Amino acid sequence: MGSDIFNYLSDFDFNLIWFTRNTDHVDELKRTYQKKIHRQLKHGIISQDVFEFRKMYKITDNFNDVFDCDLIIESIIEDLDAKTELFQKLDEITKPSCILASNTSSILIHEIGQDISGKGRMVGLHFFYPIAFKNIVEINFTDATDEIVKEKCRLFLDDIKRFYIELNSESAFIINRLLLEVQLKATLLLNKFGLGYKQFDSIAKNVITEFGLFEMMDHVGHNTMYAAIMNYSRMGEDKRKYEPLLLEIKNTTINSGYQLFYEREQKQAQIEESVEQQIIEELRKEIIQSLNTYSTFYNIDINALRKGFDELCGIII
Repeated sequence: MGSDIFNYLSDFDFNLIWFTRNTDHVDELKRTYQKKIHRQLKHGIISQDVFEFRKMYKITDNFNDVFDCDLIIESIIEDLDAKTELFQKLDEITKPSCILASNTSSILIHEIGQDISGKGRMVGLHFFYPIAFKNIVEINFTDATDEIVKEKCRLFLDDIKRFYIELNSESAFIINRLLLEVQLKATLLLNKFGLGYKQFDSIAKNVITEFGLFEMMDHVGHNTMYAAIMNYSRMGEDKRKYEPLLLEIKNTTINSGYQLFYEREQKQAQIEESVEQQIIEELRKEIIQSLNTYSTFYNIDINALRKGFDELCGIII
């Protein structure tokens, strides 16, 4: 995700610095980026002046190189301790006006920034992969986020032509949480009708067109999904709501010795057309109901919420 953010932003006229903790990859990252802008120049996508400007972008493993940045977007592993440690260091070396943003998809921003002095400059800028094709960013503010910081984030996302939804600690990560409602429903229907994961996904793609619901969890990784669901469960009133999905992941990853849903032996039960139609209708019903519930409960415009969800996964309802 970090490389995707950098590559997307490199098509705009920002003075970019890409810091990587992996010192072995610095030279490779530099070569890959230089090839990209040389190719753009060769094919007339950018001018010589733009090329000269963009070739000055810095890719570094020197942490102190970010000291004078106006905005830093973190995209390391989804681990609270690792993120907390990183932002404590950033708080020490950056100027007070620098906005500190996390691309976290499941950890609340106030938890990451609880031990830093500059809480007012902490925000979440949650991009979705791949950025070029997923025109949605969740801005996750906290009660402590400064109003000037909020406005700068809005202007930044306008500049890079991204549609965004503003959220707070209660409504944080609402797009992924909407998808999780559908994945939970999918798990219940999968077990009800005794279907295989690929078999179910082939039906679900009549509603969610961009990817299979279980395929997506395989792509994210089961350990990451499990941790994210645990984080999301703390945000709702029913802490045990997602247990069927957590159990499905646990049984697949731990008890059965498999790492992915699609690696398991697939059931190929015969499925009647009426059952297939029932699954499609129940998934559509779940999407509509969840959109309405989240929109009303968190006071978010339902059209904006639907656009964001559609940008993530493609919906036909």
